[in-house]
Amino acid sequence: MSSSAYTSSLIPQSGLLAEPGRSAHYLEMNLKPDAGTVQICAALDRARQTLADVYIAVAFGGEAWQRLQPAWQPAQLQPFKELRGENGYTMPATQRDVFFWIHGEDQGEVMNAVLQVHDAMRDVAVTLLDLNGFKNREARDLTGFVDGTANPKGDKRLDAAVIPEGETGAGGSYVLSQKWRHHLQAFNQLSVHEQEQVIGRTKQDNVELEGDAMPPTSHVSRTDVKIDGVGQKIYRRSTPYGGAEEHGLYFLAFACNLRRISVQLERMLGNSGDGYSDHLMKYSTALTGAYWFMPSQSDLDAVLAQG
Repeated sequence: MSSSAYTSSLIPQSGLLAEPGRSAHYLEMNLKPDAGTVQICAALDRARQTLADVYIAVAFGGEAWQRLQPAWQPAQLQPFKELRGENGYTMPATQRDVFFWIHGEDQGEVMNAVLQVHDAMRDVAVTLLDLNGFKNREARDLTGFVDGTANPKGDKRLDAAVIPEGETGAGGSYVLSQKWRHHLQAFNQLSVHEQEQVIGRTKQDNVELEGDAMPPTSHVSRTDVKIDGVGQKIYRRSTPYGGAEEHGLYFLAFACNLRRISVQLERMLGNSGDGYSDHLMKYSTALTGAYWFMPSQSDLDAVLAQG
């Protein structure tokens, strides 16, 4: 669906498609049980107030959305549940209520927005994840490989990321967030060729491996999904994070339907019936996992008008 096909009621929140800046921040919160709907919506409205050159996008877990908007629920929205693979790998569930994705070019301006959000929400929510991300050189992950190469471009981002017209929640997105901790000491002990076999791309010039050179256990192979011959693209907006002791990738993915995401996760874990799992999971561990609904701009405005 081209952007011209989207009516004003189906426009995503502006942060979704904005070009990534050099700084990002992620906040995951649980709403306080005694906070009322009017109080929560007023707090959310204050939190999202526009600041120059910074995008503040907000998404909700299923229970929180139902609490604020009981009239309707996106058909596929569900809490993230722990996933286990036959190879022993796991993806834990840390489902929360509200997610803020704050990003921009200037780290100081992004921090000002983080403080605005936190101050607005402190009386109605408890912050359980507070994480700073950054754009690395040439959009490379801390492994040294370019991240997000297969992302759709232009209007194809809308096709991949936005719930289409006619479905409940149209103009919004299903979202997956996962904090991954990299084991760089082990990964960096591999030769460049061995690293490329794990990822499925060349490290220096970012060329996808082809034919017999592409291992079925590579990350590219496990996340390149087709159903009935149709590619199942998602829109990734991940960034590296961390310090000296703990570092990795905050994985953030948007999709027009949840199956596009869940199939990729099962393929990574080795649960797709072909006997292969993602060898990148030897060198990176999932620490969190949550599904969210990011409503369209108009649906968000309608909910927050209750405040």
